[in-house]
Amino acid sequence: MSGGFRDAADWADLIHAYGAATNLPDMLEQVGSDDPAVVERALYDLSGTIYHQGWVYPATVPAVGVLYELVSNPGTHHRPRILGLLSDIAAALWDLEDHDEDEYDEPDLATVLEWARAARSAVEAGVPTLMSLLDDGDPAVRAAAPFVLADFPEHDPDPVPRLQQAADAEDDAGAAASMILAVADICTDRDEPPLDWIRGHGGDARREVRAAAAVALLWCGADDLDDDGLQAITAEIQADESALDGQLWVLDGGRTGFLTSALDQSPAPQISLARDALATGTADAERRVQAVHRAGQIMRTWRAGPAGLLPPLARLLADDDAEVVKEAVWEIKQGGPDIALVADRLLPLLDTDVLDHPRDLIAGSALEALGRAGDARCVPALAADLDGPRLSFNPGPAIAGMKEHADALLEPVRAFLDEPKKGTGFAGNHLMNVLTGLAEWGDRAQPLLPDMISLLERRKAVPHVARALAALGPAAADAVPVLRRFLGRKHGPQASQNAAWAIWQITGDGEEPLRFLTSAIRDGLDDDDMVRLFALGSAARPALPLLDEAMPGSAAVIQRVTGDTERTLPRLVDAVAATPTGMLAVRCLGEIGADASAAVPDIREIAESPRVLAGGASTDVLATDRAYQAVAAEALARITGEGGDVR
Repeated sequence: MSGGFRDAADWADLIHAYGAATNLPDMLEQVGSDDPAVVERALYDLSGTIYHQGWVYPATVPAVGVLYELVSNPGTHHRPRILGLLSDIAAALWDLEDHDEDEYDEPDLATVLEWARAARSAVEAGVPTLMSLLDDGDPAVRAAAPFVLADFPEHDPDPVPRLQQAADAEDDAGAAASMILAVADICTDRDEPPLDWIRGHGGDARREVRAAAAVALLWCGADDLDDDGLQAITAEIQADESALDGQLWVLDGGRTGFLTSALDQSPAPQISLARDALATGTADAERRVQAVHRAGQIMRTWRAGPAGLLPPLARLLADDDAEVVKEAVWEIKQGGPDIALVADRLLPLLDTDVLDHPRDLIAGSALEALGRAGDARCVPALAADLDGPRLSFNPGPAIAGMKEHADALLEPVRAFLDEPKKGTGFAGNHLMNVLTGLAEWGDRAQPLLPDMISLLERRKAVPHVARALAALGPAAADAVPVLRRFLGRKHGPQASQNAAWAIWQITGDGEEPLRFLTSAIRDGLDDDDMVRLFALGSAARPALPLLDEAMPGSAAVIQRVTGDTERTLPRLVDAVAATPTGMLAVRCLGEIGADASAAVPDIREIAESPRVLAGGASTDVLATDRAYQAVAAEALARITGEGGDVR
């Protein structure tokens, strides 16, 4: 092919990512080399010149024609990769259309889009070539061509009948699967996708074809994926090798990622698939760990996930491999209120005398999980660890979850506060964590007031002591004189501001605290501090002139203090979200009642969505989301007059 492509265009007059395209003919010649390594390198270079970081260029258009000539030649190496490059070029327009013109200077977005349309048209002009490749002698090429055809769902003539014909006659499992996927991809938004034809392939003897048919049904919106379809996807995920491996469909996320992503809008199949993976009992411990992590992701994605996946996760606590047990109990402790479903299986993990790694993590995660669930049976283990920390865990969430059993923990907590111990492993500052947990006890922590004052006097964990005292409210009045000692810059902003908030929450008088909080409020409060301001109720009135009313949460504080619905209602409606400040707005709107009807759709989404909507740390997200659901359901009931019910 010496010089064969130099006449394909006036390359010197065209540009690619790095300037004049004078070097493109040589690159294209190298794609036609007899040496596979030379071809591989040339394709890599082309991917950075005619298609670069999502852009295409004037030189891309004639290069596409040359690539079609090369991919049609059975002697060309790496033809599936050439087809993948053609697909990237075709899809560039879709991505660029989502860009903002303010992101572009020279060339401007309009010019870039013009280049992308021309390049896409060049790829689409090769659809007849792609159709002919469905009969190519190389099954890898027959599998790659449908992927590019799927980029043109509006092409005339419709490629679907030809793809169906080819799939019905295809002997190779990978190629047949790709053709089925292409049909589904093209038909996803059509009013009448060929569901019966796809279902017919669901009974194919080849595992890859059955899995592709199941994915195709999901893409086309079928709501009746049966157990056979789920089993097909499960079997394909668990297979050691597959004809789908290396195909263009699975390059981005791998075979498992591709197959599971098809279930992204379908919670029940995802949960069932994850449950099956946990129960498979594969001899490969790494695969079992992967199944555990996938189950955790699904639990934190779908509200029905914890109830469906915690029991099979708990069965893995008896696994012979300690790494599997460690990962399983780690996911369980993130399971939110439904941890209680598997508490009986967690208890035996606390009974161990050998605490080498990873058993210290296993026992620590089990203790944290039981504490989060408020299970009284963990009191002895929690008390023992406060007395002499041995486990790698954060005691804060466990103590917070045990507030209903505060009386049983008062003495060991008091002894710990008197003589704080250092935690082990990753647990960090044990004292700070314990105090964070105590802040959730509210007035149940009042018997510990002298001990917390003592900590202040010893200057230990002052910001965290202040937060725990603030939760006591007026009952912590004896601590106010000591808290005042920490107001001012010399003690650091964290200690000073937390002391100021605590004084305000304890006394209800904001005059003194505001001298140390004014700049923070004017600069804009974070979610945490906005929640604290909201909790002050009418006592927050002195802060109102300092609030930026455009900030999330400000409208809720103003409404809480003034009751001025006319002033706040539009902003409250706009502020509704599954966030700490968004939920303050939801609470206010519920109190407003029927006049807040404009917020009903957004509040209903929080109350009734099948998805987990809360964000934040993975260990807290499910408990937080459940709390958001309850608040939203109550607000919805008050606004609409309908009954609300949240598990």
